[in-house]
Amino acid sequence: MPLVPVTEPRVRLDGAPLRAAPLRRFLLRREILLVLAMVAVALASGLHESAFLTRSNLSFVAADAAATAVLAVGQTIVLLTRGIDLSVAPILGLSAVVVGFLGQNHNLPLGIGVVVSLAVGLGLGVGNGFLIAVTGLPPIISTLGTLSVYGGLQFVVCNAWSPHTVVNIPNSYVNFGNDNAFNGLAWLVVIAAAITAVVAVVLRHTRFGRSLYAIGDDAEAAYRAGIRVRLVLFCAYAACGLLAGFAGLIYLVHTGSADSTTGTDTSVNLISIAAALIGGTTLTGGKGGVVGSALGAVFLSLALTAMVFAGIDPIWEPAGVGALILLAVVSDRRRGGTGSGALTRSAGGAA
Repeated sequence: MPLVPVTEPRVRLDGAPLRAAPLRRFLLRREILLVLAMVAVALASGLHESAFLTRSNLSFVAADAAATAVLAVGQTIVLLTRGIDLSVAPILGLSAVVVGFLGQNHNLPLGIGVVVSLAVGLGLGVGNGFLIAVTGLPPIISTLGTLSVYGGLQFVVCNAWSPHTVVNIPNSYVNFGNDNAFNGLAWLVVIAAAITAVVAVVLRHTRFGRSLYAIGDDAEAAYRAGIRVRLVLFCAYAACGLLAGFAGLIYLVHTGSADSTTGTDTSVNLISIAAALIGGTTLTGGKGGVVGSALGAVFLSLALTAMVFAGIDPIWEPAGVGALILLAVVSDRRRGGTGSGALTRSAGGAA
């Protein structure tokens, strides 16, 4: 007599359907937990200082998270392949200073500035993609090297202009960074949300997106299944650079300034990785999504702002971000999502 597998009953003893399990899974989704955590942080900070819950402050928190959210979306794309990009900070900085100097000294129109920022980011991302997908170097080694190379280029660009810092961008840039779309919500936030939505659709509903998850899960199996692993990796790092370049423009119009240390002096690499990990993307690849990463960026902005309102010295901010990274990684390990050695393995050798 064949054995019949025992399955979980779909109804209770009284005949009512079981609904607790799907509801529990929904409530335990990382995105839902992040929203609940943000509400808790906001309420706790509001009880301590009522000014925290004002529309102007919450609008600032959202706008401040826009550049980080776009960076985290790009970082998520490469993390899904079991890779990492440590060069997003100088890519952001180099894009900001190039567009900033052209706008400041030559009154570059904003529309062309957008194209320039995308071109700078794409070019540098292609450099990373070549090193990783074509030469087969591990992502952490390749992007650690380009972190220094691109950072050096940022210094060269700044020293070639006078003055050496961007401090007077055109009014069109300033207005774009300060204007609201509706109800106090900045255009920067709307654009970051739109980018997140578009990339989320690409990841979930295109062959390229599914290939990213397959490579992160098992690059060798993906190659045997007919996926062009090297090409997908090349495109992933190019896309990450493209988004980092655009994040540089967002940073420029939001802050109104840029210099030779923009990006590298504010732990941008750490924060972009932290946002992705907090949002549920794992270091072992094949798991995660950009919606959670964008929410992770907002959560970080909210938490760091709450630290300021609580009177905590800003010197502790990197320690706070690091603690959140550890909590996210430990949480994923307990759920079986994150292992060790993810940063040093390269999927490029599978094809």
